[in-house]
Amino acid sequence: MMEWVQIISNLLTNNIRIFLCLFLVAELLKLPRIQRNAAGLSLGVAAVITVLTLLPLSQFYLTGIEIVALMAIAHYLFHEETRMCLFLIFFYEISVALWDFLISAGLGMIFQSERFVDSTTSEYMIAIWIVRLFMIGIATYIVKKRNTVVHPSFRLAAIIALLGMFGVIALSEQNVISLNDDQLTSWTILSLMTVLAVLLFNLNRKYEMEKEIAQLKEEQAALLERNYEALRDVYSTHAKLFHDLHNHVEIMYRYLTQGKAAEATQYLEALRTPIREITQTVWTGEEAVDYLINSKIALAAQSHIEVKANIEFPRHTNIRSTDLVAILGNLLDNALEAAENANGDLRFISLTIRRINEMLVIKVENGYRTAPVTKDGKLQTSKSDKELHGWGLKSACAAVERYDGTVEISYEKNIFRVVTTLSYNTI
Repeated sequence: MMEWVQIISNLLTNNIRIFLCLFLVAELLKLPRIQRNAAGLSLGVAAVITVLTLLPLSQFYLTGIEIVALMAIAHYLFHEETRMCLFLIFFYEISVALWDFLISAGLGMIFQSERFVDSTTSEYMIAIWIVRLFMIGIATYIVKKRNTVVHPSFRLAAIIALLGMFGVIALSEQNVISLNDDQLTSWTILSLMTVLAVLLFNLNRKYEMEKEIAQLKEEQAALLERNYEALRDVYSTHAKLFHDLHNHVEIMYRYLTQGKAAEATQYLEALRTPIREITQTVWTGEEAVDYLINSKIALAAQSHIEVKANIEFPRHTNIRSTDLVAILGNLLDNALEAAENANGDLRFISLTIRRINEMLVIKVENGYRTAPVTKDGKLQTSKSDKELHGWGLKSACAAVERYDGTVEISYEKNIFRVVTTLSYNTI
């Protein structure tokens, strides 16, 4: 009876360890949250590992089999960052085994019994359950702090790694229970490697963040360049009009003095067309934002794309013009590109800006011919150069995040919709 209890206990603790490994990988790499079938997969691997423990296999082979199984599950669930997944899974296994050893040895010291370090005893399972409950507590804390500005995962990993290293050093100085010197030496080396692995992972994440920020800045610079070109075209049209103004006045004067009112009216109508095109409608009161909206509307008109704009913008807010340009510029650029490839009634763009209490809602809708490509729930650029493109929406999201905002994307019946919300303060 006791043997069956121990087998079931092993199954449960193995399942907890494996499932929390997948959870931690998803959190640290900011991957899509683990799916429901992850629980079933982890239970299956736990069952296999539990059965293998009944066979005369060393812990080295059992750990190797578990790492391979976890890598297969991680690849199936996440489909990306294989190297980093392997890195995290490897050091996760080392860290869990280290703390199993530390807690069992610590309890052995407290109760002055070496049964706690014997893996075949019930006392050892008590130590393992303490570690698993502690792991569940950490996972619960991470879930609660998931949406905070500073994610707690790395800080907790660093603290746990350092405590593990100090714990091994403390055990090497005790003489209450008998511990193998080679075992202590191995754990000392592995605990030091774990601390270095945490530091290395943090440096890698910072490098990736800096790389992404640099790419976002490049995209924003490209957006500003495109808007500058559009504005230069507008000013060029202005310059041509005013340069020829004296000629237009002279012709109008001659028509009127000769009593040719019909010709004068026709000539004026011809002049009104470019004037209407370069007249800047005031949409928001922010000059740069208004220029942007008007230039995009003009580009849409050139491509025979219908644009509907319904804008109610609050005055004197803490929302910077540069952030609005980044958001609207990228969303409208994407909408223009999709609408240009659409047919018939789908060649349209709808821009809506509304304030609701102290929330600014920006909605951009457009028709499309081909459904957007997604990978792991993320939109993928349709351009061939993946490295230089695909950052428009990320740049908009980065600007939205500065105002504790959200970005919601949906598409159905050949209509693509992006809704962003920004919190603002009146100044």
